[in-house]
Amino acid sequence: MTRIRGSNQSYEQRHHHAWHRIASSFSQWHRRNLTVAIILAIGIIIAVLLVSLLPQPWSDVASNASNDSSRTLPTTSEHPEFTGPHKYEALTAWNNLHTELGRSILEDGVVTPVELAKVRKTYNECLSVYGLQAKTITDGNGEAIGESVVPIRGSMNSQQRSAVIDQCRAESDYQWLESLANAQSTEQSTKESQ
Repeated sequence: MTRIRGSNQSYEQRHHHAWHRIASSFSQWHRRNLTVAIILAIGIIIAVLLVSLLPQPWSDVASNASNDSSRTLPTTSEHPEFTGPHKYEALTAWNNLHTELGRSILEDGVVTPVELAKVRKTYNECLSVYGLQAKTITDGNGEAIGESVVPIRGSMNSQQRSAVIDQCRAESDYQWLESLANAQSTEQSTKESQ
């Protein structure tokens, strides 16, 4: 057995203590890294839970719009007795309405500009959740000739945007009441010009 001068420990003992120090320092390093990893994992889990609680209306737009998650109000055989040249359009609209507002507007069979403005407001409120807004396009006389939906914040691709527009038009009843109001307005204009 070889001894170093001034040392009372044998080579084997010193060698054993060296391995023990390495194992001990590795164990401390390992424990420190394991503690950091656990803290990070807990932080990530908390962050995911918090984010999942936030409203995310844009996350399922395409599937909501394509899987017909926009359900109509239950229809019964009871509906107003629509009359006039647009009675079938009114009945179709009635059977496809999603809101009580839409039903209360259509109950008399006529969609006035003021009533359509209420539905348009609901439509724009739906769009604004997704960062969009509908703007009316007018001709030189100030008559509405169409609409343009523009982004006001955020970004989405054209397919998502189209799905959002379709979903909001249906859920707000704007889809049905606007077309009926346009048909009634056209008929009224025709009568006035004769």
